[in-house]
Amino acid sequence: MTDFRPIEERNSRWGERAVLTALLRDMALAGVAAVLWVGVQAMRGPQQEPELPSVRVSKLLPGSFITVDAPVRPRGAPAALKLKLLVLRQPDGLVRGYFLPAEQGRAMVPVAGSLVGGVPCDDFAPDFTAQDIGCRQARPGFEFALRHRWALDGRALTPGTPALLAVCGHEVAGDWALEADLRCNSLSHSGYGIHISRARSK
Repeated sequence: MTDFRPIEERNSRWGERAVLTALLRDMALAGVAAVLWVGVQAMRGPQQEPELPSVRVSKLLPGSFITVDAPVRPRGAPAALKLKLLVLRQPDGLVRGYFLPAEQGRAMVPVAGSLVGGVPCDDFAPDFTAQDIGCRQARPGFEFALRHRWALDGRALTPGTPALLAVCGHEVAGDWALEADLRCNSLSHSGYGIHISRARSK
């Protein structure tokens, strides 16, 4: 049958059909892609959470400590501030960790708070006999740093000394894994709180 409609009208109808055909094809392709994506995700299994940073403590005997570069930075730490992490194991086996300001690779005495800065010290360390933490060998000209002392649980023992900034963590298979919330706020003996952890089996 001869189509006596104007050419413009006939071309318009064919144009609409082409557009509808293209839309249906695109929708079908999108549906196939969605099904494939769901299948791939199902094959991968549940998404693994990123591993938390940790410090190796398998050789950390009771009554000993290590000082390492802080593997993470707490919220609020100035970008230019260098930090060390003091990890100690008490004689009873408890593991504790504290952020300390650092300079030239050495931990400093946090006389105004760990995230503010500190006073130079040639040997900042715990003394498990005296049951305290402090500067054992002052840098010349900074002898006043010797007067600041902390208990092994981070509490300040001297007037005008802020508490140490404790780091939450737990021991798993020889590693001391830092918690997602780095600042402890439980068992608070100080402004930041203290976290105590015993070894956990994996």
